Amino acid sequence: MSAAAKLDDRLEIDLGIFNPMAPEFIRDPGETWRRLVLEYPVAFHRDMGMWVVSSHELCLKMMMDLRFSPNFRHWEYAPPEKTEAEKDDYDITMDHSLFTVSPQQHLRLRKLTMPAFARHVMSKINERIRGLIVDCFEAIGAPDEFDAYATIAANLPARAIARMVGVPPEDEIIFIKFSNSVVKATRINLSPEERAEAQHDSLEGYAYLRRAIAERRARPFPSDDFLAALVTAGEADDRLGDWDILAVVMALIAAGADTAVDLHTYVLQGLLSHPEQYRLLQERPALQENAIIEALRQGSPGKLPIFRFATDDIEFGGQTIRKGQAILVNLAAAWRDPQKWQDPDKLDITRNLEGHIVFGAGPHFCIGTYLVRAQGGIMLEEFIRRFPHAELARGDGDLAYDYEHHNARRIVRLNVRTNVGAAIRHAA
Repeated sequence: MSAAAKLDDRLEIDLGIFNPMAPEFIRDPGETWRRLVLEYPVAFHRDMGMWVVSSHELCLKMMMDLRFSPNFRHWEYAPPEKTEAEKDDYDITMDHSLFTVSPQQHLRLRKLTMPAFARHVMSKINERIRGLIVDCFEAIGAPDEFDAYATIAANLPARAIARMVGVPPEDEIIFIKFSNSVVKATRINLSPEERAEAQHDSLEGYAYLRRAIAERRARPFPSDDFLAALVTAGEADDRLGDWDILAVVMALIAAGADTAVDLHTYVLQGLLSHPEQYRLLQERPALQENAIIEALRQGSPGKLPIFRFATDDIEFGGQTIRKGQAILVNLAAAWRDPQKWQDPDKLDITRNLEGHIVFGAGPHFCIGTYLVRAQGGIMLEEFIRRFPHAELARGDGDLAYDYEHHNARRIVRLNVRTNVGAAIRHAA
């Protein structure tokens, strides 16, 4: 059978069209994305057993459509529901998750968490994150060359969320293990055994956070971290319970930990691959936020970005998606959709990004957007201040990928030549 076929009016593709684990795709996905967007905007992937939606228009439409749920339990192959006696901390938190609760409960959780994102709380969190990032760059120093993945991208994101939540540095290792495990535990492209292992590995972190919540509830005066803000948040007599708070922290991790690793590498790789854009940002620092979003859009680091599950038989994009079927919302392809973006493969930090879906859209718009932008912005400020003449070592930074990563086109080596010594000699 050919790589794409139309059987019973269902447009189908296979690994010959889209293989997200293929090394050649991970290194250069552009042509695959263009083909998916233009020829197969909605198609059933026979080998992956799920639908793939790839155009910007249809990805946006799907994220806005409440009939397509982010709830893993709506999947036709979801494991059977556990009894209350069988549930551990992970299971109970998932019962309260923003991805699992009803739309009404989701709105309630979003509303009750708003005070935790108030300006004065975020200002304190910014201070903590800035201190972490400055310390990171102080540790790098001023070498002739360093690996931006090992020293920055792999070092900052989970620790930044730990600082935001209020986890002290001596307990960061527990939180980092927790972050890694909860991200993996909800992925449907893993085996049941891998998901079960990740879920088990998360339990130490849940126990730690439950103790931290209890400690903050016992304080006569609230502290200024995010966890304390969630403990005190409320409206009238409605307050967040412990499991609600854990669910919000879990959502923050899902949005801002693992994916932020790619933010750091792809932003630096994008700017240093385009020296004129790096110089332009130095000349016009007000473009910083636009530069971060554009570097993510153009780099498109996701392999399997987000999933949705049909809650009924639904006609969508000229195809019939059956109840319980999984849909890969292929945001990585949508970010490069030529029907939305002129010259989509080009990095242009002055681009008008109105209508972008880099952080998602709809009721499940990324709750970690502020944190991602904050740590990305502070990192970029420090990088430019310390290494204004930086360039990729040997032309491409000795670029290397983790071809086995479950979710991302994960860059695991990006060597940067700082040119600090040359700049000092030139100034002298």
